[in-house]
Amino acid sequence: MIFVEKLNKQFGSKIIFRDVSFHLRPKEKVGLVGENGTGKTTLFKVIIGRESLDSGQVTLRKGLRYGLLEQDQEGGGESALERVVLGDPHFLQVKTELEKLEADQKFEDRYGELQHEFERLGGYDRDARAKIILQGLGFKPGQWDKPLDQLSGGWRMRVELSRILLQRPDVLLLDEPSNHLDLQSVVWLESFLQSYEGSVLLISHDRKFLNTLTTRIFELDRSTLTIYSGNYDDYERLKEDKQAQLESQAANQNRRIAEVERFIERFRAKNTKATQVQSRIKMLDKMERVQTGDSSKAIHFRFPQPVRTGKNVLELENVTKSYGALKVYDNFSVTLERGCKVALAGENGAGKSTLLKMLAGVLLPDSGEVKQGVKVSRSYFAQHQGETLNFKHTVLESLQESAPGLLRTQQRNILGAFLFSGDDVEKKVSVLSGGEKSRLALARMLCGNAASDTNAPPSCILLDEPTNHLDMRSREHLAAVLSDYEGSLVIISHDRFFLDGFVNCVWEVADGHAQEYKGNYSEYERAKLKEEPIEQEGKVSERSVASSIEKDRKRQEAEERNQRYKQLKPLEKRLAEVESRLEILMAENEQLQSELAESNIYEADQKDRLMETMEQQRNVKDEEQGLMEEWDELSLSIEQIQNT
Repeated sequence: MIFVEKLNKQFGSKIIFRDVSFHLRPKEKVGLVGENGTGKTTLFKVIIGRESLDSGQVTLRKGLRYGLLEQDQEGGGESALERVVLGDPHFLQVKTELEKLEADQKFEDRYGELQHEFERLGGYDRDARAKIILQGLGFKPGQWDKPLDQLSGGWRMRVELSRILLQRPDVLLLDEPSNHLDLQSVVWLESFLQSYEGSVLLISHDRKFLNTLTTRIFELDRSTLTIYSGNYDDYERLKEDKQAQLESQAANQNRRIAEVERFIERFRAKNTKATQVQSRIKMLDKMERVQTGDSSKAIHFRFPQPVRTGKNVLELENVTKSYGALKVYDNFSVTLERGCKVALAGENGAGKSTLLKMLAGVLLPDSGEVKQGVKVSRSYFAQHQGETLNFKHTVLESLQESAPGLLRTQQRNILGAFLFSGDDVEKKVSVLSGGEKSRLALARMLCGNAASDTNAPPSCILLDEPTNHLDMRSREHLAAVLSDYEGSLVIISHDRFFLDGFVNCVWEVADGHAQEYKGNYSEYERAKLKEEPIEQEGKVSERSVASSIEKDRKRQEAEERNQRYKQLKPLEKRLAEVESRLEILMAENEQLQSELAESNIYEADQKDRLMETMEQQRNVKDEEQGLMEEWDELSLSIEQIQNT
């Protein structure tokens, strides 16, 4: 299908490709991987002839039809459906000419040829197939009539992907196709591409997506392309084995070099050994050193952790939310508890983003209440958070703005954990890539809360697609940081492998409700499979045994819950009393502070009032301090019982 031979390309002093060669075979699906900036998108442009080469050759099979999905898409006045159906120039030309000749009998032969080509291209059912693809990628019926210039960049990307999939070209060149999709759409796209008859060359940082689809991996690393058989997991294993072999070869070579150098130094001054010495010097000069590659080990650094919060971190109580005539939530309630790391799942349009924004406080419900727990501070990461940074700052200055209380060494370590090392910290934010801006925004969120007086890290973070524009290594680092994070979080992400690294709960949002599933995303998927009715015959006895086991397990769990309940009830009752009293004391303290802020209280005739107010404030603070200590002890006791 595509032959690439000895490609060489350089931008200024930076070498992009050095002798890059590969063959994309018919019907195979290949993942193109590598860190951001290694030249993956440039390789796509070279293949289709949009980017020139210094040397080398790209050969496409004669008559090859390809479809290229790029990251940036422009809008227009045409509707989404029109763009998908008529976005193939060849089909549009056939359709236009066919309509012109329809009433002219003089061109009967040409009309017949065009009609045959129109049928071959699926012209009569093209609208129906376009709608199926658009729905699979998240469009609701009716949404596809919207003009492109009224759609966001992410939705225009879905339209462009739909257009390319409808054409069914011989080769699909897909640059991060899952980047702007929700989980349901990613699963649909996986299924579509698995049965796709053509070849696929795919740039992706979604490990599970690559594992499901690919049979070979092309890795671009330091201008060189290396080919591995298998999916992404196979590639990682083979690369690790190869690295171990190279390190062994390098160690043997270094020992040999050391021996030769010792010989040269020992006999350099002896005339009788001059020939042997010169021979060994030439041998060292000609020796090709074994390159082991740079090891990208994770930086082991513990981020500043948030303060301990109350049991209930955030609560939505009897919330209603509508957009015009569309009612998303009606009398809806949900509670986020301390230590919960929740992934939101559900179809596009189910209300995940609305729920996340209400929890974050950036979107108010029409009615109902959003309650924030004791000691809870929130921080919200939107999809385009990186674009809100101060572009005039350096990377280091940007982090200092968010966490001024940290030492310079700590700030550099944090940036190192987000892959900003050495001189990278002195780069201006304005020159950073989209992925680098996202990493910096995430680092700012996790190490400090500039909106608070204490600059302490937020105790609850809410994340909307934080992995967009992040490469595989960056995602792994972020998952490790979120796993180490001791606060609570709610996240929307289309990367299932990433979610498995830290979430312990999934809320499935559908029809204005949220169903809770304990465990990571893979466990949620397994639970959903079990919910599907089993239609196979002959499984009754197996189901009966399983049902009996499940009943015993539930009975045992119920007994354990009852025991815990007896222990927890008095503690939780006292905790509620303490929290209620603390709220009263905090209100009293604010009132006393307001009185002390009045200038007339310091006048001579108000001395008694001043002394009385100050005494009241001391008493309030003393009681508040005692209750806070009791609150900490009660919370710790309750948590210990709950975890047994």
